[in-house]
Amino acid sequence: MTVWYLTAKPAVKVTISVLADAFGEYALVSARMPKQRPIRFIKVSRIGGSQDTPITDVARILIECFGPDVETCENMTATARAALRNAISTTVEGAWIRNWSNEQGPVDFPHPEIIDMERWQFQGNLSLSTAPILSVPPGS
Repeated sequence: MTVWYLTAKPAVKVTISVLADAFGEYALVSARMPKQRPIRFIKVSRIGGSQDTPITDVARILIECFGPDVETCENMTATARAALRNAISTTVEGAWIRNWSNEQGPVDFPHPEIIDMERWQFQGNLSLSTAPILSVPPGS
């Protein structure tokens, strides 16, 4: 039996979109460290994952929240965690979000080179469907 795997959707882009929508102008969300650091920002990275079935890509996502103090960072991680949970069963950037699971953290984890800001981080599995999104006509 031949099993055909479909191309995975861009998990980092999907995560950035979910978090950018949750934070609005409060915090910059990016896959890169900004050259000019704002007072609050979130860095998103894919740090692993797997595609155990043909229709689901499971991306291990790291979320790093930077801010001026511990309270701000703790609140940012709480908002980010809620946003990822609330995105389950929605379509974002053309990807169906199946699940956000296996979360670890958040932890207060100071950055070794950025000493003028606090950093809290957490990680989890973002499960995305690799199947094409089909629209269903109303009333079907």
